[in-house]
Amino acid sequence: MTKKIIRRDTLLDQVYEYLRDQIVTGGIEPGQRLIEEKIAEELGVSRSPVREAIRRLEKDGLVVEQLQGGVTVYNPTIKDYQFLYECRIELEPLAAMYAAERRTEKHIEEMEYILNISAVEVKENNMKKIHELNQRFHQIIVESSENPFLIKMITELRGVISFYRSTILEINPMRKETALRDHYNIFLAIKEKNKEKAKQNMRKHLEADYQLYLG
Repeated sequence: MTKKIIRRDTLLDQVYEYLRDQIVTGGIEPGQRLIEEKIAEELGVSRSPVREAIRRLEKDGLVVEQLQGGVTVYNPTIKDYQFLYECRIELEPLAAMYAAERRTEKHIEEMEYILNISAVEVKENNMKKIHELNQRFHQIIVESSENPFLIKMITELRGVISFYRSTILEINPMRKETALRDHYNIFLAIKEKNKEKAKQNMRKHLEADYQLYLG
């Protein structure tokens, strides 16, 4: 890591976003130990925001505190992804169903904007941006459900889900194109307020991801 932190917003937010991005995109590898002193020196900040950022990453499920001391990047197993899938396949189709019922025009406009930008990034093969847009698209659907308990449950899984999505794109880079088509079908169902279709399309999307992961 050689990036220097620019002082805007809070240092904690900047350090957190930077480390999270490095973990999700593979800049910091699974199982790698995070050393506060080294990160602070490389980013040009004190250890305090680094320590707080690591705590936040731990809550996200992206880093793990080791029994022998120290913190390492989460290193998921096939079983972990199976358990995550079992949660997502129930929660996210439900969110899509309620999104179709409760979405606002603002939600629709943002989804459509993200899909348009995503199409450009897919052509450019900008994997980092594709990942960010993918994440935001799913999050808007969750927010559109207007169910605070559902939002809380899915949001708490967001960190691990990001890791999972990155892994899928590494396994099959062409998934970015079929995933975009899936997103468009989900969007249309939500826009048309077709609850069952939105639920079915989201389920198909998640099932396709999981099958790709299993190979």
